[in-house]
Formats: sequence, C-alpha cells, structure tokens
Amino acid sequence: MKDTVTKLSSGVKEIDDMLEGGILLGAPALVYGIPNLGKTWLSFQLCCMSTRDPKHGGLGRRALYLDTETFFTRDTFDRFYKYFKARWPDLPEEPMIDVKIVPDIFKLGKLFGIDYEIIHEEKRVSMISRFPTKRQKALKRSGNTKLKTTTKSSDYILDSKLYQMLQEKKYGIVVIDSITAPIKSVIPSAAQNFPARASILQELLGTFYTICQENDCAIFMTDHITRSPMSPGYVYGLGAPWGGQDVTYYVKIQLGLYRALKAQREMYPGEGQRLRRVERHRYPGLEKSLVLVHLAKDTGYKSLGSGTGGKARPAS
Repeated sequence: MKDTVTKLSSGVKEIDDMLEGGILLGAPALVYGIPNLGKTWLSFQLCCMSTRDPKHGGLGRRALYLDTETFFTRDTFDRFYKYFKARWPDLPEEPMIDVKIVPDIFKLGKLFGIDYEIIHEEKRVSMISRFPTKRQKALKRSGNTKLKTTTKSSDYILDSKLYQMLQEKKYGIVVIDSITAPIKSVIPSAAQNFPARASILQELLGTFYTICQENDCAIFMTDHITRSPMSPGYVYGLGAPWGGQDVTYYVKIQLGLYRALKAQREMYPGEGQRLRRVERHRYPGLEKSLVLVHLAKDTGYKSLGSGTGGKARPAS
C-alpha cells in the first residue's frame, strides 16, 4: 500500500469535501443519473483538472476520454475546452485530453483486450468472450485458427491496447462516458438477457479495476439509472445505478446526480434550473450525504459559496 493517498480535485470544494479530498486514484468511481443532468460536464471537468498543476488540485497528467455516445465531435470538444480555459487560464494552450470515440461494445471490449461475440437466439441473447494474447493475435493474422482464443490469463490485460496507452501516456484519469450505452445497444432489456448483460459488465468492471490499480490512475464512469421512464419518480432521478450488484461490487465510490428540489430552486431565482444535488451514494466507511452545487452553462460545476451549498449534510 502506498504511504500517501493521491486524489484529483473536482474543482468544486463541496464535492471534494464530500469525497474527503477528491477522486481517489487507483479505484474506479462512477456518477449516475437520468439524461441531461450534467454527467458529461462533470466528466470533462475532471479531465481538465487532471491536466492542471498539483498546486491547483490537478495531477499535471494527460486525460483520456472514452466517448461511447459519440458526443465529443471536434467542435463540441473545442467549445467545452474554451469554456474551461476561460475559467482556468492555467490550462495548457494545447489540450492534454485525448478523446477516443468507442461507439459499441465490440470496440470497447477490444480496447480492454476482450473479443466479444453476441449471439441472437430465438428467445434470448447470449455472448462469448475471448481473451487473446499477443501470440494468439499474431497467429490469427497469419491464418492459423487452430489455437483457441478463449483461455483467460493476466496476459490479456497487459497486452490490451488501453494498458499499453496508459503505460505510454501516463494518463491521470480515464473517463468512460457511458458504461451503460454500449451494453444496452447490443443486449435487449428482456429478463432472459440479464445473464449476458451481467457477464459483460462483470468483465469490463473487473478489467477497469485492475488497469487503474496497475497504473495509479483514476477511472471515472457515467452510468444510467435502473428505474423505468414510466415511473413517476424517474424524472427526479430516483433509482439505483444501472448494473445492480455488479456495479456495487466493483465500484466503491458512487455519486448520484439529481435536480434541485423546488424549495432550493426558489432560493436561487434565475439559477434554479442549473442547480444540482450531488449525492455521495457510496463511499467506503462513509454514509450517504448531499451537497447543492451550480452547473453554469459555460463554466461547468461551481460552488454556490454559502448557504445550502456550503457543506455536506446527511441524506434525507
């Protein structure tokens, strides 16, 4: 175990205080909520913070953004970075954030050294995972298909493209936005397909955990919630992270993102729709707590400074 604990600041005092200093390196973290609340804003803000000097709460290290929802086109990235550059002039003129579009589970799996094959049967969907090493990949390229590629060993992680990228670029944080979309896109939500979804999620989360441990970096994921859109509570973001016990087992640091309550919005006229409640949903040894913060439309997440946003409180 390391003598010192390194954490990455979120750029928001209330969130950092709730996480006892910020996002922990070497352990996966996750934020979940309904669409259009600002999960991507928070993820990009963490990437910017990673590239800042440690005296500002950063790591002075590059960031890698794995975009599974094809959000960050070139112009969108430039616009977001311009916002944060105006807020933090010390950010590098040349962005130290690498965005990689990963549009489906097959490309995401390959990035982590896993080959997926999805089989659509009459009533359900099943899947096969393979973990080819460098030698097996070379044999396949040469036309030798006799060697099985389903044997799983630690080599598949060390040989994975992401592991090699981390070794080369020394990323301070890897963002996966989102972990949910690529799985949902190939595995329908019918109950008989849950085993296939669970298997994919277990493999990906287990691999993420190992990679961030080995490379002393933060891994930050966005996730959907499990509640049905038909439920009245869904619009308020009520529900647990999508993935159930698999997420709970592998991800010990979880944040929930919610709209502000009516009374809170009324306290800040003109800004009410930009207020967000951030919940420490899960953190080792700590109970749930909530803080109120402000998501500015051109600067990202910021402190309210005083009042209800000033300190963490037990969740009600």
